Amino acid sequence: MISIAVPTGRMLKESIPVLSRMGLPCESLFSPGRSLVIEEKDFKYLLAKPMDVPSYVHYGAADMALSGSDVLMERSVPLVELAETGAGRCRLVVAGSKELAPRFSGAGTSLTGLRVATKYPGITASFFASRGARLEIIHMHGSVELAPLLGISDCILDIVQSGETLRANGLRVLLEVANVSMRLLGSRYFIQKNRNFVSGIISMLEPRKGRIFYGDQD
Repeated sequence: MISIAVPTGRMLKESIPVLSRMGLPCESLFSPGRSLVIEEKDFKYLLAKPMDVPSYVHYGAADMALSGSDVLMERSVPLVELAETGAGRCRLVVAGSKELAPRFSGAGTSLTGLRVATKYPGITASFFASRGARLEIIHMHGSVELAPLLGISDCILDIVQSGETLRANGLRVLLEVANVSMRLLGSRYFIQKNRNFVSGIISMLEPRKGRIFYGDQD
């Protein structure tokens, strides 16, 4: 039985069409109820929090997984990206008030001292360090848009799709960090043992095929 970790929440709904395109049985995922492990024919789906998905593959609980590239950037665990699925497209951005915009138009040192609220402390630290900025990172798990409104932070680094939530809270995009989409992942061991199967499902996914390694590959 092949085990596949898939993210819960909004990403689960976007995962189902991808699994279908891969030719995998996934009807049970439309109504999973409270079950976190769902078996369908020769496949076992592990429903996990998005940030936990890479760990299931890394530690051998899952053979493959669907995960957002934002999670892969943040977690940086040793995995192989098999395909970019074209699903779950959005952007990682730095957002804040329009009054803050002038500080983002100059050198990175003008950003030093800022407080940034985010669900992605690793990405945030790396992104601003590459610009020579030293700042305070506030790690949050909920609606980070609230932080600037309450004076907890100066700006945020978060996922944005339409931008409506930002505008509704008086925020605007100040910097683009990265484009994000859902990726198909696999463990090196599983890929080596199941090359024909893996090649078959990759061939069904567009727009891009290939392999990218995340984390240290010892």
